[in-house]
Amino acid sequence: MSANLTREETAARAEAVTLSTQQVTVDLRDCQDLRQPTYPVRSAIRLTSSQPETWIDYLGDSVTAVLVDGQVRPIEFDGARVRVRDLPVGQECEVVVEGASLYSRTGEGLHRFQDPADSLVYLYTQYEPADARRVMPCFEQPDMKARYSFSVIGPDGWQLLSNQPEVARTGAGEAMVCVDFAETPPLSSYITCICAGPYHRVESSWTSPDGGVEVPLALLCRESLSQHLDADELFRITRGGLEYLHTAFGEYTWGKYDQVFVPEYNLGAMENPGLVTFTEQYLFRSQATPAQYQGRSNTVLHEMSHMWFGDLVTPRWWSDLWLKESFAEFMGAHLSLEAAGFEDAWLNFTGVRKASAYIADSLPTTHPVVADIPDLEAAKNNFDRITYSKGASALTQLVHYVGLEDFFAGCRTYFARHAHAAASLADFLAALSEVSGKDLAAWSDAWLRTSGHDTLRVGDGVLLREGHDADRPHATTVGVYDLVDDALVLRQRHPVVVTGARTSLPPVDGAAAIIPNDTDQTFARIAFDDATRGVLLGHVGELEPLTRAVVWSALWSEVRAATLPVTDYVAAVVAHGPGEDRPGTLSAMLGHAVDAVARYVPADRRREAATHWRDACAEATRRAAPGSAEQLLWVRALLRAATLVDTDLDWLLDGSLVGLEVSADLRWLAWQARAVHGRASDEDLAAALEADRTAAGETAHLQAFHSRPDPALRQEAWRRAHVVGGESNDAVDALLSGVFAPGAPELTDQFAEPYFEGLLDVWAEHPIEIARRLVVRGFPRDVDHLPRSSAWLEANPEAPGALRRLVVESDAELRIAQQVQAATVN
Repeated sequence: MSANLTREETAARAEAVTLSTQQVTVDLRDCQDLRQPTYPVRSAIRLTSSQPETWIDYLGDSVTAVLVDGQVRPIEFDGARVRVRDLPVGQECEVVVEGASLYSRTGEGLHRFQDPADSLVYLYTQYEPADARRVMPCFEQPDMKARYSFSVIGPDGWQLLSNQPEVARTGAGEAMVCVDFAETPPLSSYITCICAGPYHRVESSWTSPDGGVEVPLALLCRESLSQHLDADELFRITRGGLEYLHTAFGEYTWGKYDQVFVPEYNLGAMENPGLVTFTEQYLFRSQATPAQYQGRSNTVLHEMSHMWFGDLVTPRWWSDLWLKESFAEFMGAHLSLEAAGFEDAWLNFTGVRKASAYIADSLPTTHPVVADIPDLEAAKNNFDRITYSKGASALTQLVHYVGLEDFFAGCRTYFARHAHAAASLADFLAALSEVSGKDLAAWSDAWLRTSGHDTLRVGDGVLLREGHDADRPHATTVGVYDLVDDALVLRQRHPVVVTGARTSLPPVDGAAAIIPNDTDQTFARIAFDDATRGVLLGHVGELEPLTRAVVWSALWSEVRAATLPVTDYVAAVVAHGPGEDRPGTLSAMLGHAVDAVARYVPADRRREAATHWRDACAEATRRAAPGSAEQLLWVRALLRAATLVDTDLDWLLDGSLVGLEVSADLRWLAWQARAVHGRASDEDLAAALEADRTAAGETAHLQAFHSRPDPALRQEAWRRAHVVGGESNDAVDALLSGVFAPGAPELTDQFAEPYFEGLLDVWAEHPIEIARRLVVRGFPRDVDHLPRSSAWLEANPEAPGALRRLVVESDAELRIAQQVQAATVN
């Protein structure tokens, strides 16, 4: 069986086969019987082929029939491909494949979930990049589009949904109904979608400013989460986004706009046209910060942007994956500000998304934004921080270069020229060049086809660009700052265009600090001399919000490069964190600080460092404004710190901390901290679960139960996580979090040997999403295990490339920890 697909073979198939329509019937009559592992599916594909044979992709349980123009053909099915022979060459024909598909518990294909709160069953599909073939026989590549017609059979009274509106409904047996949906415009298989279940539904609509377009809107979620569906706010963002995009890019063409929040989701969201799916984590069941609301807005508007870039025009192959994702990532932040009114949208992009891209770009597995994607396994691994956040940063530079108006005009040309088709980066750049009059070939080569990033530093009156061979231009600023009455204030900000290794600056004599890229206009690491770094560590909190985010990101990069002692970084967070009023920046600072203590402080000093950090979090929690986002963030930081060193948490949870909403989520964080230190019995955790009998509660209980300092509990969690087909995606995460909860090394050292011995089997036997989790989250955490990692990489040069990449990245992160720990000791 070959479940992988290569670029070469799919290109040949696209050259030979042209699709017209595909009618798909999915029979979910038995879906509520969890003992039933499969459901019937029928695909009827109209195609024209220049070759007498081809294959149809299908990762189903079995194939029961293959017909060509009504004539029964032999079944040739290897578990991944259905071979079809003796096609009428050059004439349109109908190929029908009938089979039984498997329900999923991994978030791939058709995921089935039973709600522990009320035992109701919910289903939804998730395909990107290539899991439509788990549900229906299809041609699983983005450049082969068909007009799809779906029919879904399921319980009467359920929400039965697909990309297009319902057009007919007929009885299908006792308490069952068959719903037919309108034919779609041409679509790639991976952006088709169905959802089924007793979803709670709220409806509204949006009308274009000229009154010419009216789009029905709907929000859906599980019934047990309906009280957390803040429909007014979500509809506000949706209408604002549609209005902006309709004006900027042209008419919305997908009919309706449903947004469904689904359980056990592998992604943040997916851009299925007319039926967007989101993780339920965006339905906040407890107090959330403004940064969390802005992050959700970013995702809502990111997916909406895909209705044009990614759905209306689709990448020809996954090497242009970055283009649709980078575009949507840029638009998500842009629209969060311009259409939804979140003033900190770009600030949060700088401090969180862009900062994570710098980290990914510093690893040995970094790659150009335009990556080489030879096959689908590589495509799956390339949904990464370079594709999204570095690509969006590069696109931001492109917008600065051509101007926003010309950028949007070029997009309109691109959409009109390639509507309902597949296109490439060259097609996109051609449209932008045509509109702007600028040759973008050099820009593309410098920014998109080289890996790594430049470092900008100031020395001897010039701005130095270091560390990269590419002639990469930067349009940015340099901020010059003075100390006035012991406060850091901006003297002057100089716009600069960097086109070489050295760029002259105006005189900056006597400046206390000089900060390159202080308004974050380009993608480049910034480095400080010792004097500037010392000033910033003492005064970073006095800078403008965006510059603060830039500096904190740069300081964290210096910690990871072992040029800034980890203790100095944590001390700066302790000093400035209580005064940080931007929740996105504070959240990033606190996350980095606890990571620094847990991973970068040497083991023999970790308890002392963790105690100081815990006490600082407790003090900041007590002093934070009641009910503020800052109070909530410090509480969460304290609860994380409490997993590293034991502490009394009752004062957080008994209601005595004024302004704090003591939610179920916070209580579970407290139980997980207590469990790590052996202060959570079976009875304690059972009672906590009884008080929160929800999906989130069950997952949190699973993690806490196995976080206790009992080797047998950790071993059982490891065993359960590795059972093929045994646990859901969320359960695997919870089990591995339990395995590697903080504690004595002997609790986790026992898993290093079975981890490396089992890597190849894990990759071969598990679905790729579960395999990725087992590989990444199961990697040993102690630097003493680096020799094992090196030995495995040396002994397995022929291991699948996607697997090796994950191990290389984990190995690199552990080496960074080793280097920072060594620098701390020295």
